[in-house]
Amino acid sequence: MIVSVDSRAAPKISIITAVRNGGELFRATVESVVAQTYRPLEYIVIDGASTDGTLDIIRANAARIDHWSSAADNGIADAFNKGLAAATGDYLLFLNADDRLAAPDAVARMVQAIATSAWPELAYGDCRVVARATRQERYIASITFDAAQFRRGAMLPHPSLFMHRSYFERFGLYDTSFRIAMDYEILLRGILSVRVLHVPVVVTEVSDGGMSTRDSAAVITEIVRAMRMHGVVAPGLAEWQVKARFHGRRLARRVLEACGLYGLFARWRDSSSRPG
Repeated sequence: MIVSVDSRAAPKISIITAVRNGGELFRATVESVVAQTYRPLEYIVIDGASTDGTLDIIRANAARIDHWSSAADNGIADAFNKGLAAATGDYLLFLNADDRLAAPDAVARMVQAIATSAWPELAYGDCRVVARATRQERYIASITFDAAQFRRGAMLPHPSLFMHRSYFERFGLYDTSFRIAMDYEILLRGILSVRVLHVPVVVTEVSDGGMSTRDSAAVITEIVRAMRMHGVVAPGLAEWQVKARFHGRRLARRVLEACGLYGLFARWRDSSSRPG
């Protein structure tokens, strides 16, 4: 057990948001963080040289943001690494600029579960997926971690994932050669050798239609590249089979979304995957 957090004290939580031209959705992200009741908590915002009103939102909330910077970067992974360099917390949460924490006690409830479970290296909650324009709930994403499924590309919900800083000390920073699937790649390095806790609490409200949805073909390419890097899949037929499975799922999702049935399917899938 490598986690050195003192279980008699409250762990410090660092929330990191990477943003570029986030607009009003980013404003809601900031408000959801500064409304958290849990302490000690620090908020870090890494802006990628925004050209809209994002900097105005940051400056208006500067007194409630512990650290922020604004400069051109080399993508999301680079921004995440800048946030890591500034973070001083025991656990880190990377909150997207178009998502928000689901309730003021979201962090407090996660920390309570983490403490009760003797400080696992990785702990994640559930996500409420909402329509980007209307904020209407589509479904709750509640994922049960399965090592075999993860090695086949079943990602944990990064916007609700609390990562102990020892994970980065052991396995390194985000790989900036990944434009989208950097979260899957960094977990693939070490997730099978650490403790993973699922907390059935809605932590984050996630907007649908994000980059991973809009450019799902690129996501598939990067996930398979991560698998190949870490010896999960070999080039050739095995790699082709993985890609075919992903593309089949992507096509099925598009059909269900076109029929207005994907939310219903997702709720059924998540409920059927829970034990008991």
